[in-house]
Amino acid sequence: MPKSLNSSYDQLVEKAQEIFWLKGFKGISVKDLSSELDISQNVLYNKYSKDMLFLDSLNYYTNNYSDPFLKQLRQTTEGLDSLKEFFYTLIDALINKTFPRSCLMVNTVVELRNENTDVVLKYDDYLNTLKDSYIVVLEKAFKLGQFKNKTKINEYADFLLGIIFSLSILYKIHSREELCIYIDEQLTFIQ
Repeated sequence: MPKSLNSSYDQLVEKAQEIFWLKGFKGISVKDLSSELDISQNVLYNKYSKDMLFLDSLNYYTNNYSDPFLKQLRQTTEGLDSLKEFFYTLIDALINKTFPRSCLMVNTVVELRNENTDVVLKYDDYLNTLKDSYIVVLEKAFKLGQFKNKTKINEYADFLLGIIFSLSILYKIHSREELCIYIDEQLTFIQ
């Protein structure tokens, strides 16, 4: 029998984030969510909501996974080699199941598209932060002379966003070596 609530809200959000990451928002009912969180449906309905837990799970994900990862990327100094290492690290995380099912935000974009305004704001913020991080690295790459046309930085950053979505599928069907070759080939388009 589920308990009324023996966890702090932060612990509940952390556990909910794992569930949403594996099953998606639509992939779990309120009944099953309450069971997996080990709380009663009444607590879930009256104190929280599935939507509230999902939004806070997205915040938890960005604060604990993507933001530290992107902060580290922005601090690099090797330009395009930094991007290559960033994508290689992402490949390893996907293959080694550090990310249980691709990127939670990419999954959310694909699953919910424009169905919920609050969710759209979350993944728009995530994608803007990701793009801004790419721009920081691309500006360093330009200063290092790794490509010639500074006016293309924004276009290149958009291109790199697509690589994240591609990897979310390709890691399921290709080896690490094939994925690294894919990254190497994609980065040659930045010139």
